[in-house]
Amino acid sequence: MLYNVFALMMAAAVSSCEKMTLSESVQSDDANKANVVLRVTQFEQIPFESQTRAEAGSVCTRLCFHIYGEDGTRLKYVNQKAEEANYGTASFSLAEGRYVIVVVGHSASSNPSFSANEKVSISGNNLGDTFWCCEEFEVGNGEVDLDLRLKRIVSMLQFVPTDERPENMNQVIFSYKGSKGTFNGLTGYGSTNAAQTVTLDLDPMDVDTSQLAFYMIPRSDSDLLDIKLSTYYIESDGKIHSLTDKEIAQVPVKQNCITICRGNLFDGKNSSKSVFVTISVDTDWDENIEVSF
Repeated sequence: MLYNVFALMMAAAVSSCEKMTLSESVQSDDANKANVVLRVTQFEQIPFESQTRAEAGSVCTRLCFHIYGEDGTRLKYVNQKAEEANYGTASFSLAEGRYVIVVVGHSASSNPSFSANEKVSISGNNLGDTFWCCEEFEVGNGEVDLDLRLKRIVSMLQFVPTDERPENMNQVIFSYKGSKGTFNGLTGYGSTNAAQTVTLDLDPMDVDTSQLAFYMIPRSDSDLLDIKLSTYYIESDGKIHSLTDKEIAQVPVKQNCITICRGNLFDGKNSSKSVFVTISVDTDWDENIEVSF
């Protein structure tokens, strides 16, 4: 029911404006006059009440609250940064009626935009840990105090090499077809199936393999990616030297899970992999997905 109602609402909201970009910071209504209080009480597997505001800001540095009316009009929105007072709580003065609230928690350098077909877009190059919720609520004669639980909608991919990295390697480019920072505002799942690239600039003297990681938003709980990993040496004058290419087929990704790809990343050979699932000891995430090849 919520999906159908909100789908009509979003269609109406974008019919006169193909893309809505949000201002950097918009404050809540006067808390003393507000009849609706929306409070983020938990990020997925991260209890908000057990953290200080500063610690919550380390989970995501921005929160965006969007309220839509029954006719699909975006009535009000509040954008918050972690350093602001009352981070995680937004107050609104609303007339009686039914509404939908969409909240996005992220750490990108700019706020997301809304486009047609319910798409929400966060700049892909800045995509990090991202949280979302979409709920319907009703305002009557009394006040509304709504606790919101934001769901982690990203997957993290980590690449752990078991072979020697190429000498002078200072750039890695991951290429795949799928979704990255664009998702459906109704479901929280990725909504594009396009060619994507993620570029990581590295220090050739730094052997920390944790740098070989990126976030993306899966299109479903059974999403599979064919990933190409290319390494380069970029000279100070910009001259590019291609070093290695590696293709890893059918890599599983899932919301709130870390996929760990472990094997020879720099041998130039296509992978033959086995997939198994282990339980993560990191309570911030759900199960890890391990891919060995």
